[in-house]
Amino acid sequence: MGITFTQGYVLVVVIFLVYALYKEVFNPAFSFFICTVALLLANVITPSELIKGLSNQQIIVIFLLVLVTAGIRIIFGTELFTKLFNTKLKPKVFLFRMMLTVSPMSAFLNNTPIVAFMIPYVKDWAEKTGNPASKFLIPLSFATILGGMITVIGTSTNLVLAGLIAEYKLPALQFQDFLYLGIMVTLAGWIYLYYIGYHLLPSNSNKIDELRENLKEYIVETEIFPGSSLIGKTVKEAGLRNLQDQFLVEILRDEKVISPVSPDEILQQNDLLYFSGNTQAIYNLIKEDNGLHVPKQEKLETEEQFNFVEAVIPANSDLIGVRIKDSDFRKKYNSSIIAIHRNGKQVSGKVGEMELAGGDFLLLLSGGQNNARSFEKDLFFLSIPQKLTTQNKPWLKWVGFATFAFLISGIVGLLPLFTVCVGILMGLVMFGILNVTEIKRELDLSLLMVLVCSLAIGIALEKSGAAQLVATLIIDIGIGLGPVAVLAALFFVTILLTALVTNAAAVSIMFPIAMSLAAQLALPSTPFFVAIAFAASGDFMTPIGYQTNLMVYGPGGYTFKDFLKVGTIFTIIYIVVCVGFLSYFYNLY
Repeated sequence: MGITFTQGYVLVVVIFLVYALYKEVFNPAFSFFICTVALLLANVITPSELIKGLSNQQIIVIFLLVLVTAGIRIIFGTELFTKLFNTKLKPKVFLFRMMLTVSPMSAFLNNTPIVAFMIPYVKDWAEKTGNPASKFLIPLSFATILGGMITVIGTSTNLVLAGLIAEYKLPALQFQDFLYLGIMVTLAGWIYLYYIGYHLLPSNSNKIDELRENLKEYIVETEIFPGSSLIGKTVKEAGLRNLQDQFLVEILRDEKVISPVSPDEILQQNDLLYFSGNTQAIYNLIKEDNGLHVPKQEKLETEEQFNFVEAVIPANSDLIGVRIKDSDFRKKYNSSIIAIHRNGKQVSGKVGEMELAGGDFLLLLSGGQNNARSFEKDLFFLSIPQKLTTQNKPWLKWVGFATFAFLISGIVGLLPLFTVCVGILMGLVMFGILNVTEIKRELDLSLLMVLVCSLAIGIALEKSGAAQLVATLIIDIGIGLGPVAVLAALFFVTILLTALVTNAAAVSIMFPIAMSLAAQLALPSTPFFVAIAFAASGDFMTPIGYQTNLMVYGPGGYTFKDFLKVGTIFTIIYIVVCVGFLSYFYNLY
C-alpha cells in the first residue's frame, strides 16, 4: 500500500510528539499543543475537531473524579492508614499490607493523589524501622497502577478510551471488561512483588540523611563580624543577591531562622549567613574581604535549625524546562534548592542555571511554611503533615461512605457516571467539604490541554488513513498466526509506546489503530480496546511512562536500570496474562 503526503505528514507529527515527550523538549501540554496546531495548519483537522474534546463527557468526568477524590481524601485523612504504618511490622508484611490497601483504593480514586499522599508515610515508616524506602516505593506505584485497571474510573487511561469510544458512537465498554482482568493482573502483581520483585529492588540510602552527613559539601556558614562593612546594608546592596555559583539560602539571627532571604533584608552584626553551591566559590567570596568570615567554631554539626524537605516534580508540572533562576522558586515555594537528583545521581553544575525536568528529586531548605498542598500540580512536597486536616465530625464519615456507595453505582452502570460525579460534587460542596479554593487548586488546565489535543491527534490518525496504514502493517506481521498474534502485536506496540510517552497519549495514538484492526479483521472491537487500555497503563520498565512511576523515581533514589530490572520480568508476566485472558474471554482462538 502506498503512503500519501497527508498520511506521512501525520506520522511525522506523531513521531515528533513522541520524541518531544521522551526528551522533554517542552512542557508536555505545550508539546501536544504544537503538534495539534501543526495538524490544524495543514488542514488535516478542522477547528471544530480540535475543540471537540471540550464537550467530551468522559474528559469532564476525569476532572470531576479528581475533585471527588480530593473530597474523600479530606473526609478520611490519615485514619485509613493508622494500622498500616505500625512500626512493629516486618518489611514484607508491611509491603503486602500496603499493596492490599492501595490497589483497591486506586480502583475507585485517582491513583496520583494516592501515591502523593502515601510516599511520605512510607518513607517515614522505612526510616523509623531502619528499612530502605526503595524496597517499597516501586511496589507502591505498581500496586496503584494495577488497582486502577480494575474499573473504568480507576485511571485516566480508561476514561480517555471511554471518551474516544463515545466520540465514534461505538459500543461502550462494560465494567466487567475491566473487572476480571484487572483483578487477575493485580493479584499477579502482588505475588510477583512479594516473592520476586522485593529481592530485585535496590537498598538505597536516604538522601536527606546523606545530606546531613555531608552538610559541609552543600552549605558554608559565614558570619558578619563586628565592624563589618555589611552591617546596615540590605542583601541586595551588599551584592549577595545574584552571586555566581552560590546563593544565600538562610540567615540565623539570635536563634531566629530567616528563610527564604528577601533582597530587602537588612543585615546585622553577628548574623550567621548560610550559602549553598560551589563551596570553593563561597570561600573565594569570603577571601575578597567583603565583611564576612568563617566562624572559628562552626555550628553546622551541632545546630538543627535547618528544615530539610524533599520534593519531586510531577510529569505535568509547569516547572519542567524552566531554569531555576527564572522560576522565582524561593519566593513561590518558601524553599531553596540545595541539590537535585536525576536518574539516581546528583546533578552537578550551577544550581541557578539548571533546567528542571519531570521526576527531578529536590533536596530543599524550607522556611517551614510552604503550604505544600497549594502546589501539588507543579511540585509534590514529600513531608508528613504535622496535623490531620480532617474535621472531627462523626457525620463526615457517613458522607464518605455514601460517596463511595454512590460512586460504585456509577461504575457498575446503575446510574450514569457523569450524573453520579456531578451529584457527589454538589454534595461535597453543600456539606462544606470542598470549597471554591479547593476546586481551583485541584483543577489542572495542563491535563485538560493534553486530553483535548490527544483526542484531536487521534482524529487526525483515523481521518488521514495513517491509523489504517499502521494497522495493516501489524496485521501483515501477525495474520499468519491468527487474531491472537495480531492482538499480541497491538499490545506489545502499545506497551513500547507508553514506555516513551504518557499513558493518555499512548491510548489516544493507538485507539484509531485498534479500531482499524478490528474492522479489517471483521472482529468485535472490544478486546482490541481493552488491550490498548491495559497496555497503555502497563509501563513497569521505565519511570517516565506513568505519572506514579515518575513520582517515586527520585524519592526512592532509583535509576532507570532499577525499573528495567524489576519491571521487565513483570511486563512479560503482564503481557501473557492480558493477552491470554482477552483471547479466551472474547473467543479469539
